[in-house]
Amino acid sequence: METNQNQTGKNMRIGLIILGILLLLSVIFLIVFAIRGGKLADENESLEADKQVLMDEYQRMRTQRDESRQNVADLQAETERIKIAHEEELRNRDVRISGLSARAAEVTRLRQQVDEYKLMQTDFEMLQEQHAGLVAEHEVLNDQFNVLSDQLTMLQDSVNVSRGLHVYNISPLTKWERWLWADRYNVSQARRVDETHVSFEIGGTPFTRPGNRTVYLNMLDPQGIIMYPGAETFLITATGEDVLYTKKKDVNFTGEYIPVNFTIGHPERLAPGNYNIRIYIDGEFLRSKEVVFE
Repeated sequence: METNQNQTGKNMRIGLIILGILLLLSVIFLIVFAIRGGKLADENESLEADKQVLMDEYQRMRTQRDESRQNVADLQAETERIKIAHEEELRNRDVRISGLSARAAEVTRLRQQVDEYKLMQTDFEMLQEQHAGLVAEHEVLNDQFNVLSDQLTMLQDSVNVSRGLHVYNISPLTKWERWLWADRYNVSQARRVDETHVSFEIGGTPFTRPGNRTVYLNMLDPQGIIMYPGAETFLITATGEDVLYTKKKDVNFTGEYIPVNFTIGHPERLAPGNYNIRIYIDGEFLRSKEVVFE
């Protein structure tokens, strides 16, 4: 029994010793852990500081990278602008070169023209001398031409006049029919004139063309009014005026003289005064005759 108690007490001492050792080891572990934890905290703070430094450096480098990229973009844009400006300058240079080439060709052509003009100047001076001689000859010929032209005009006018017909020997004869034993012809008293017989001749020249002609006779009273007109008119070629007529007759001119007679009846008494008889052929006035009645 006592032996068991001694054994138990011994076991308890061993257990206490072991427990003490364990506690000591725990204390030592805690001390080591505390020391290790302090070091880790210091290291962590150091690492945090290093991290912040690295972050600042990273941010700085990132900013530098962005600035570098912007500088590169600006440099590329400037390079592109310089390239475009250079290409434009090259095009302008080519244009100027082309213009200079064209001007050079133009200058060469102008020089050739100047040489040609110098030769032409010599020819022109010779031509001027010839022209002066020709002008003098032209003036002489022009004077001769004017003389010949005037003569030709006179000749043409003469021919044109000679081509027309002419009226000759207009002879008015008045007649009185009321008394058989009275003087019946060449009545001069206006109130006794019953008829007026107008006779004349139509003739031409060798230049007059043969053909049909229309002869118009107008008898005008002292007031200048056409007597006994019909409804028809004829055109006066000299004035272009349409006028009435007293009598009309168609004749055929063959080159020989043609006698023409008109009879104008006076159904009413005539007033005293100067009466005018006018002869037209195809609208051209040729001759007139005045008759005076008392």
